[in-house]
Amino acid sequence: MQRVRSIAWAMTLVWGILPASIPIALAQDGAAEPTDENTPPTVRLNVRPAALPQPALKYQLLPNIRDRRPGNAAVHYNKLGLRYPGTEPELNLVESDWPELSLSDLPRDEVRAFLDSHRTVLDDIDLAARRETCDWELPIRERDFVTLLLPEAQRLRSFARLLRLQARLQIAEGQLDEALHTLATGYAVGQHAARAPTLISGLVGIAICAVMSKELEELIQQPGAPNLYWALTALPRPLADMQPGIEAESQMVYLSYPELADLENRDFGPEHWQRVLDRLLTNTARWGEGELKQSDRLLFMARAIKGYPLAKQRLIDAGRTSDEVEAMPVAQVVAIYTMRTFDEYRDEVFKWFPLPYWQARPGLEQANEALKRVSSREIVPIASLILPAISNVRMASARSERTIAMLRVIEALRLYGAAHDGQLPAKLADVTEVPLPVDPLTGEPFLYQLQGDTAVLEAPLPQGLIPRTIGAKFEIKFNK
Repeated sequence: MQRVRSIAWAMTLVWGILPASIPIALAQDGAAEPTDENTPPTVRLNVRPAALPQPALKYQLLPNIRDRRPGNAAVHYNKLGLRYPGTEPELNLVESDWPELSLSDLPRDEVRAFLDSHRTVLDDIDLAARRETCDWELPIRERDFVTLLLPEAQRLRSFARLLRLQARLQIAEGQLDEALHTLATGYAVGQHAARAPTLISGLVGIAICAVMSKELEELIQQPGAPNLYWALTALPRPLADMQPGIEAESQMVYLSYPELADLENRDFGPEHWQRVLDRLLTNTARWGEGELKQSDRLLFMARAIKGYPLAKQRLIDAGRTSDEVEAMPVAQVVAIYTMRTFDEYRDEVFKWFPLPYWQARPGLEQANEALKRVSSREIVPIASLILPAISNVRMASARSERTIAMLRVIEALRLYGAAHDGQLPAKLADVTEVPLPVDPLTGEPFLYQLQGDTAVLEAPLPQGLIPRTIGAKFEIKFNK
């Protein structure tokens, strides 16, 4: 299915970026650290104690109101796509391995020449990121929502790669203020990506913000790096807001097929109800494998024969009389039952999204278990086709929040060191200079140990999850 496949692709994108880069699984010599699935990736950071800047919010990681200008950022991003159609493949080919090199191995002259050749693009991205609004104006009520094309998502990923490369060169050359400006631009691009009303767009926004956070880890290790505790704390939570996508995707079937929204109050003849059901089957096949095949129709007929008695009984249990249900065309019973079943399971997933992840997780797991069994109840398998991919999105958002939270703790450690003769605290409770965040995945404090001159900061893992995929661990030393 185009949309389900796209969400699965976007989830792969986020899973592919977050564990590898937030934290970055690199040893001190830059080589990849071998890990297995039961070991979370480890970041080894060499940082310096740093007091808070004065004023405390001297540095910011999003464009502030003085820098923003009236206008719609989406218009500018789309113009960029028209003016520079070759940017995306060129970026894929030219700078594919540069971000993975250590700063000392970065071919600065080559990177600088490449960035100079894209200077106009970078300047235009900077302008777009500093617009007051971002409205992608997707035709979610005028077109089939499930099959909407989202070229802007791939375009923004290309822009993010370009920004990441610029920030990396600036960090390597000690231009930290300029790098912070670039990272603020990148975080704004990630925010703007998430404002499109699809979960795919939200996941792309999360991935873009993750790329910026990877370079922020490099920045705080440089001599003279300012303490960014309050800059990180001032970021919105979540940074890439999934709410537009959550709201639209919860209604995705009805946005694609508005006639389904009022089945309960319609009174049509058998031929009309058969057309409704045929269209529903055709759309379901298109969302899945593409075309409705004869084998799909035969499978549906078998499911309908088996499920029709259950469908009738469910309508009776919901308040319809037996005579009323018996008088309905078979296609009407199946269509109403199908959408009631979908609504029930959809809400069991989406109702948890507004809660903090650590509160939502048990309910989401129950919903996932119920989705494994729903296919035995469905006649037209909409819920079992669409909802499993969507139910994993909430964790991606929580992991993005956790990244920022762990960076806040690291900056608090640098602040502590500045006030305590360059020493790391024996325990996190010793850090009283600023409040410490809890892990958004668990609602619990981060784990912390002082092992000699190394602080080990680790995210407590929710039970049943694999550390390599979900875990996060930092080993932090102070440079003297």
